[in-house]
This record gives sequence, C-alpha cells and structure tokens, in this order.
Amino acid sequence: MGALLNEIMKRTKDIISIRLLRRSKRQQALSGLRDLGLWGLQINAQGHIAVGEEDVLDLAQRFGTPLLVVNGKRLKKDAADIMGAMKKAPAGSQVLYSYKTNCIPGILREMHDLGIGAEVISPYELWLAEHLGLPGDRILYNGVDKNEESIQQAVRLNVMSINIDHMEEIERIQKISRQMNRKVRVGVRLGLVPSSQFGMEIETGEALEACQRVASLRENMELCCIHFNVTSNARSAWTHKTCAKKAAEFIARVKQETGLSIEYLDIGGGFGVPTSKNMTSVEYAIYRSLGILPRPPDPADFQPINSFLGEILICIGEECRVRHVEMPKILIEPGRFLTSRSEFMLAKVLTVKHKMNGTWFAITNAGRLSITYPLDFEYHEVFLADRPNARLNSSYQIMGRVCTSADWMLKNRLLPDLIPGDILAVMDAGAYFSSYSTNFSFPRPPIVMVDEGRAELIRQGETFEHLTAMDRV
Repeated sequence: MGALLNEIMKRTKDIISIRLLRRSKRQQALSGLRDLGLWGLQINAQGHIAVGEEDVLDLAQRFGTPLLVVNGKRLKKDAADIMGAMKKAPAGSQVLYSYKTNCIPGILREMHDLGIGAEVISPYELWLAEHLGLPGDRILYNGVDKNEESIQQAVRLNVMSINIDHMEEIERIQKISRQMNRKVRVGVRLGLVPSSQFGMEIETGEALEACQRVASLRENMELCCIHFNVTSNARSAWTHKTCAKKAAEFIARVKQETGLSIEYLDIGGGFGVPTSKNMTSVEYAIYRSLGILPRPPDPADFQPINSFLGEILICIGEECRVRHVEMPKILIEPGRFLTSRSEFMLAKVLTVKHKMNGTWFAITNAGRLSITYPLDFEYHEVFLADRPNARLNSSYQIMGRVCTSADWMLKNRLLPDLIPGDILAVMDAGAYFSSYSTNFSFPRPPIVMVDEGRAELIRQGETFEHLTAMDRV
C-alpha cells in the first residue's frame, strides 16, 4: 500500500510539473519584457544589442566575459525621474542612494554628482562615502552593527542622522558623544514588520521608550529622524502608505510625550522597477522545488514613480494635518529604482549538453555562486546579444562554471537555440549583482560604463594575484 501511494504521489507531481512547465513556457513566450527599450537599449544595424553606439558583442570582445555593463544614460534618466518626483516633498527633503544595492565607486560618484546623497549601513560604506568626498549632511547612517569606531567617524562627519536600531546603541552613542564633546543627531528605526529583526516595535512601547530615552539625553543627542524600511521591489505605493500612516501617528505621539518635533521622516527604499520582480513565497517554493519560473512581471502593472511617491507624500501630509503636527522633511533610500535597469550582465555560453531525459544544459561563465545570486529569488529577462529577437525555441537549464549543481543561473528558461560562444545579456543587474558577487574559484568580473559615446572601465576584473594579495604565501 505504501509503495502504491508513493507511486501515485510521484505521478501526480509529474503531471502537475508538466502542466506548470507548459504554462511557464507560454508566459515566457508572451512576456511583455521582450522590448529592449524598457532598459534604454537598442538593436543596431547588425541586429545586435547596443548601448548607444556600443555593440555589446564588441564590449564582450574588448573587456571579456562575464562583464557588467552600466548604461550611463539610463542611470541619469532614472535619477532625474526620482529627483523630479521628490520635488513635491517639503523643502530640505533628500534622495539618498542605498549603498548596499550597488557599492561600485564609479556608479556612486555619478549619482552623487547628480545631487543624490548616501544611505550607508556599515563602517566600510561610511568610510567610502567620506572617501568619495560626500559631506556629512548628505549621509545617513543605518544598520545593526555600528561599532564605536564608525560611530565616532559619523559624529566627526556630523552626518544628518545615526538611526538607532536597538536600545543598546543609545548608550553607545551617548558614551561617544561625551568622549568627543559633540551633540549627535540621531533617529529611531521603527520595527513595523514583526517577522523582521530590524527596528523597535511601536506596539510593545519599545520605540517610544527609545525616543524618551534619547529625549532625556538631550545634552548628548538630538532626536531628528523617525525611520522605517519594510519592503523590496514594491510595484505600488500601498505598503509605504500603510506604514507612513503608522509613522506619522507615532511622530505625533512623540511630540505629545516628549515635546520634540521630528525634522525628518525616513520612509526607506523598496521602490521597485517595472522590469523585474521578487518571487512570492509560493512562486519561490515552486521554482526551487520544481524548477519552474513564475509569471514574468508585467511592465504595465507598475505605478510610475511620480505617482508612487506622490501618493505617499499626500498620505503623510494628510496624516500630519489630522494630528496637528508639521509635516517633516522626507528622506528616501532608493537603491533598485536608481540602478537596476541601468546595468546588465554579459555571460558566454561555454558549451551545450543534451541529456537522455531530454534536458538541455547550457554551461556559462556566470552563475549564482559567483555573480547572479539575485536570480535565485527574482525574475529577470534574458536576451541573446547577437539575435535578441530570435524565436524562443527551447527550454534550458542555464548553469555556471563552479563544479556543483548549486551553481545555476536560470532553470527551464525559454531561449533561442544556443551554441557555444553565444553571449547572454541578463537585464536588471544593477541591483545586488556586484554586491553579492564572490570570487569562489574564479576572479570577479570587470565593470564598464557606457556614456556619451564612450565605454570606460570603472572596475578592473580581479586577477589571480589580487586573490592572494592579502595572504602569506
């Protein structure tokens, strides 16, 4: 009986998998993402993908693969769009780029030159912001591991706020304030997601207790900011509005209990893009267990950033008026929206294998154990660089080059027929690809920025010597 039940369950699973796979192939074939213009890319006279006047096959030939390519024009457009949307916010509001999303100095410098500040979460990121010449009033220090040395650096820079994540940080900052004889501007991060480790909860009274404690130390600290960050790759303003209402209500309560007016409300990041999506828990479970890609995101099903931020700002303004508090200046920490679409990855197909069970494997020089980790839980579009409009014929398991089956890039991905030497272009590589990259068995790749008709190397690829530079050999 047990063997029969197992056989029935196996057959049922196989039937479900076949049906889901067929549906996934149809959805991939009909995806609204098959338009390179969504990323500001073109098809040139040779029929190849081009960034401005640069043929991506030429870039792959000149700089090698894998290669990360930044489209400077797209980067500037997305920066201008979000800066324009923030003009509706109170005077003194700021856009701060989330360094953890893409911490490449050449990209960061470009955004800082456009007037965007820095949101940093680690001592290294704080050091880098200073190293890039950013003044303290354009730097916000978040994170859960602010050691004493980095707090001292933040105080010396007079950053706009050190956002407190837990109660122990208050005493740490007070100690440093006394040592340096400097009053420190601080914020309190709200824990609005019970399943998350970040911030302090409103419901338990912990967040208010933190504000009251800071208020009692006003010789050492100035409470200037309330902060939350609750989502990732959001496609509409709904989640941010829900949390902004709670934050505005909390700001009013802080005013009532302590007499303090909050200068900044930091609503975090999490603003998505129309061209990629995070998988839901169900989609992720199916993808990891059965290898079946979810439905692609619909670019039309995305709230434009002007409307997205506009709704949030109106919501905050209304809540503040109802509660008789002045609307604070608004801080936002976008990462993905600013850089996701401006960068793509080129990877070479090394060989193609056809197994007896009908499975096609394409072995490439990039995988999740080196540079494509976000593909583990996000949907990204993929093109062939030399024939982006070719018919999608076959389903491939796209693998990396590390000797483990865990080093995959994409599962059951519908693509044109592949041959060794083909170049895959993976879109939306500007969010977390380089941040999560590793040098597991292979050096990390170079990064090139294409802007105003020229391609410039902004990060050299690692060498073998670089990988052992810090070792005693």
